[in-house]
Amino acid sequence: MNQTIQIAVCGAHMQGLPLNHQLLSLEAVFIKTCKTVVGYRLFDVPQKLPPRPGMLKDSTSPYALALEVWEMPLENFGAFMVQIASPLCIGTVFLEDGSSVYGFLCEADALKGAEEISQYGGWRNYLTCKDQ
Repeated sequence: MNQTIQIAVCGAHMQGLPLNHQLLSLEAVFIKTCKTVVGYRLFDVPQKLPPRPGMLKDSTSPYALALEVWEMPLENFGAFMVQIASPLCIGTVFLEDGSSVYGFLCEADALKGAEEISQYGGWRNYLTCKDQ
């Protein structure tokens, strides 16, 4: 039986961005672009190279955030997990279509004093606006 796991990525692991190679090297396949449900916040995580966001579940937030869903063989998931640098972690992410997948979240303590970028709707939009 070929088992897989779906993973939502919201930053540097997205297509064409600096850490996407980690997914590709573990045989992950792009599934779709979508959004979270309303109730997430996004921050520019300080002092991380390459730059990356931290997503935080916050039911009081009016924002839904853009992300990508990837699928990888379950046996490769452990190798993926050991590459995830603190303060990022994997948790349950709720999608706009009512489903949920595992995905990147961030420890709240690491975001104290970080720039909130939720208003951009996602990491790509933030990078585009930041570079202009």
